[in-house]
Amino acid sequence: MYRKGISTIPGGSLQNMPFVATNEAQLAWMQPPFISAGLNGEDPFEEKFENVSIIGNGFGTNHFHFVVDASLEADTVDDLFENKEKLNIVVTPVNNSDEWVFRKILDFYDTNYDDIKDAGGKVSHGSYDEQSDALRNGNATAIFSQLALPAAAITEVSVNKDIKILPMSEELISYLTEFGLEENPIPAGTYSDVVNGDEEIPTASMGNVLTVNSELDDETVYQITKAINDNIDQLPNIHGSLDYYTLENATKNLVGPLHSGAKKYYEEVGALND
Repeated sequence: MYRKGISTIPGGSLQNMPFVATNEAQLAWMQPPFISAGLNGEDPFEEKFENVSIIGNGFGTNHFHFVVDASLEADTVDDLFENKEKLNIVVTPVNNSDEWVFRKILDFYDTNYDDIKDAGGKVSHGSYDEQSDALRNGNATAIFSQLALPAAAITEVSVNKDIKILPMSEELISYLTEFGLEENPIPAGTYSDVVNGDEEIPTASMGNVLTVNSELDDETVYQITKAINDNIDQLPNIHGSLDYYTLENATKNLVGPLHSGAKKYYEEVGALND
């Protein structure tokens, strides 16, 4: 059915918070750490964005992957940063949510971009496709990305190249939870062609939240919420990670206010958590 006036704009968690708050966009995907930071005016934001509400939580989760050429002398993320002179890694562009998390990891290891460069290492920036191409073609020995399981970008590389996914230490994961990330290992067998793909790989993840401008009228938000939840069985056809979404999870662990239009729907179906 044709819908008049619907348009999309590119963004990400860091960009979407001001987009929604200023009504440049009415709907956007975001992730819990950035919603909380935006509402409170905390890093990476320099001001508060209060005009943002939530429609639902639990729309799949994205795992962080440290993927390296299997020939690299590193079996853990700790190893990777102990040998900065050998590090040639591609991460997403600056001021992207992945890159923000990467900088937090650099802080954990008491290093930064300049230190890596001074040690003889290299950090480049590119899209997920560009990261995969660089690893596949030997132009990088490592990539850092946040992707839903199983990530096609990694699966495709593993078919023709020996790669490993490095586990995070308990200490690193605990540190990342301070910023709203969650401990969430990659299950064994997720990547059958990855060298260590038969092992569970400790790492962190962030979930996906559907947000809305708080001033969007209740009826519109109610209908959006109803359309999603009346068709939950269709969500995995959009992306396999949406198989995780349930009505019960939609209002759990919210880091911001639930929009009144969404609240009306959840109350009607008895799904609102106290």
